[in-house]
Amino acid sequence: MTIQEVLLLAAISILLGILSRKIHRINLLMAASIALMYWLQPDTGLRYLGFWLPSITLVLITLSWVLVTSPEMRKMGETLRSLFLIFGVSFLISFLKFLDPDQVLGFVNIPRFVCSLTFLIAGISLVFLFSLLQKGSAAGLWVGFSIIIMIFVILKTPALAVTASRVWRLATGHSLQLANAEELVWLGYSYIAFRILHTIRDKQAGRLPELRLNEYVAYLVFYPSFVAGPIARVVQILPDLREIRTSLSEDLLEGSQRIFIGLFKKFVLADSLALFALSSQNVTQPNFPLGGWILLYAFSLQIYFDFSGYTDIAIGLARYLNFKLPENFNRPYLKPNLTQFWSNWHMTLTNWFRAYFFNPISRYLRKKKTPAIFILFITQVSTMVLVGLWHGITINFVIWGLWHGLGLLFQNRWSDWAKKHLPPPSEKGYQKIRNAVGVFLTFHYVTLGWIWFVLPSPETSWEFLALLFGGRL
Repeated sequence: MTIQEVLLLAAISILLGILSRKIHRINLLMAASIALMYWLQPDTGLRYLGFWLPSITLVLITLSWVLVTSPEMRKMGETLRSLFLIFGVSFLISFLKFLDPDQVLGFVNIPRFVCSLTFLIAGISLVFLFSLLQKGSAAGLWVGFSIIIMIFVILKTPALAVTASRVWRLATGHSLQLANAEELVWLGYSYIAFRILHTIRDKQAGRLPELRLNEYVAYLVFYPSFVAGPIARVVQILPDLREIRTSLSEDLLEGSQRIFIGLFKKFVLADSLALFALSSQNVTQPNFPLGGWILLYAFSLQIYFDFSGYTDIAIGLARYLNFKLPENFNRPYLKPNLTQFWSNWHMTLTNWFRAYFFNPISRYLRKKKTPAIFILFITQVSTMVLVGLWHGITINFVIWGLWHGLGLLFQNRWSDWAKKHLPPPSEKGYQKIRNAVGVFLTFHYVTLGWIWFVLPSPETSWEFLALLFGGRL
């Protein structure tokens, strides 16, 4: 997002924060979030795809709601009203084809009116029929889970994304030779996927609260956290969605403070560092180790200020609406070991993987009486590899995940050995020195790992790593 978009969203959020205290809060926030989902979606360059991707998002979300709710919650009148509001917003946006033909308002290229009308009718009919047929079976939940994962894999795998681009180009009469993975931009899908998967898994475990359709949709497309998180769970959002908890003046003060901090991090610090941070474009420029380290340090700081800045902005925007989103960063580069780093970097993502992958796998392996060291190896390495694949299904992201998984395993073994063989620090000065050494080592381990994250191929990454230490492979 640009600074102009952030400021516009802030103004919209203040207005919504005022209105939501006077009129139907949930429906207002849901409708506004749906409209802003279309507005935030970038134009992919493929005809009408920028409109249809958010539209497909609405279908996936409403069908997911049917999967995770009991038949008692699907009251015909209430469900139909919500469906008309959900798909009606999409239908109303289609009028911008006539009211805003030059796309001054920033919405992407909109298809023909008859297509939007057909989508409205088909979407409502599909969800309504599915609601009548769905009995909450375990098989249906796993089918829904698999579809969400399958779409994610297509979007995150470059070769599959190119194939999907070619399919769309073929259907719309575009040139197949120009197909590329970058033009298949489904904004917000990664975060929506995590939220849908979380509700499916909680439904399977019997701990998902009952949700009305408008509550479920408002949670999933909540626009402050739609683009870059945090990944709040439904139990964290639902109380704020249903009830006003703090005064408007308090929300405005705290929200503004948080947005100002985020703007400074993102548009002053991160964007300044981006001018010379390591990237695929400048990786071959440095000829000496010092130049390479400067680029790498700049990227390490840039990615933190960029991501944590966006998080601050999201938390601030949400606070205008009387929501308290969970924190996502807590000074991660000042932590003395890798475990503490990952407990304080993108905390909502870490907690998600811990709750829905790490802990279930650990419990399963313990039941199978797997040796503790193997449980630790399997869970930590596989979890971090999955975190890497969440960013993109490439060899470099796998290596990045292995880098952190093996680092966590080594740090765990070292900590156990140190507790048994090294005397505990008895002086505060010694403890400070040990913590300082830990912070230094952890920061550089994480920073070296960013090489695999930012560069496009293993060959380029190895060459740059060799440069840092004075050699060439």
